[in-house]
Amino acid sequence: MGGEGHMLDMIRRLSEGREASRLRRERANNKLKHLNRTNEPYPLPNTTPEEMGRIIHDSEKKKEKDSNYFVWGTLIIMGALIATAVIFWAIFLN
Repeated sequence: MGGEGHMLDMIRRLSEGREASRLRRERANNKLKHLNRTNEPYPLPNTTPEEMGRIIHDSEKKKEKDSNYFVWGTLIIMGALIATAVIFWAIFLN
């Protein structure tokens, strides 16, 4: 008796999965049709060369700042690991 219930449950789950897959595919197709329906190109912002230079300069400063954070973070982590190793060596091996 338990085998039949298991089979019916699996058949039900498979049909629910097919229905969910069909609905997901329809929603994706509708979104794609909506995106393709608007054939307007993305409007570019009206920026002056001075503004573009400032934006480029700011982004380069941010990249440099991010790389500095990475270097300092790496140094702090390595220092903590070395300090832990030295303390471990001093306590347990001497």
